[in-house]
Amino acid sequence: MLPEQVPWGLKEVLLVHVLRLVFGLILVRGVFPLVFAASPLVIEITDRLLVLALIGLVIHRHGAKWRDWGVSFRHGVQNGLRGLAGGAVLLGASLYSERLYVSVFFTSPVQHPLVAQVQNAATWRDLAVPLFLAALAAPVMEEGLYRLLTFPALKARFGLWGGALGSAAIFALFHFNVYWLAEMMVVGAGLALLYYWTGSLISAVVAHSFINTSKILMLYFGIPLI
Repeated sequence: MLPEQVPWGLKEVLLVHVLRLVFGLILVRGVFPLVFAASPLVIEITDRLLVLALIGLVIHRHGAKWRDWGVSFRHGVQNGLRGLAGGAVLLGASLYSERLYVSVFFTSPVQHPLVAQVQNAATWRDLAVPLFLAALAAPVMEEGLYRLLTFPALKARFGLWGGALGSAAIFALFHFNVYWLAEMMVVGAGLALLYYWTGSLISAVVAHSFINTSKILMLYFGIPLI
């Protein structure tokens, strides 16, 4: 179970989200061009590391223990299996929401930039970068930011469902794609509830990774998502 008392508040959560954008723009638009031409991979990794550093500062500032907030490999196999089960359920919900969107609005959602890389991949080597970003870098960073940091603070103020839906809304909005709003809301809320019920961020990371990896492999093998 997660601790009932959350040492950080909504102001710190908001500050982390703002600093992520500000520092990211400074690095990508100001610093990197003076030194080298940053590739999309470098920009993605910079964003992930920046977010993890900001989360670490919040945890350190309050003297919180990572393991108390689910960052522990204790009962790793059990939590991993829970993550796989949760990921399978949320993958189905994600695919269903995409198909429902198409059937209702008669249009396809704008695809993620990684989709083009996957669809153009000729070999498994071409999948290395998309798989790394989608299966590892994104789940670790996003679960840390939206579930570990954002969800507990919102839950303390608005209750379990308010926290789950609120963190899911922020998760969806920061993907900057209105077409994914419903899908991200469903998946984001599901990941928050999985994190809460298991008390393990590992479960949420595994579930997130399972969803992303499954979609990439489906695209690579020509299995339609919608």
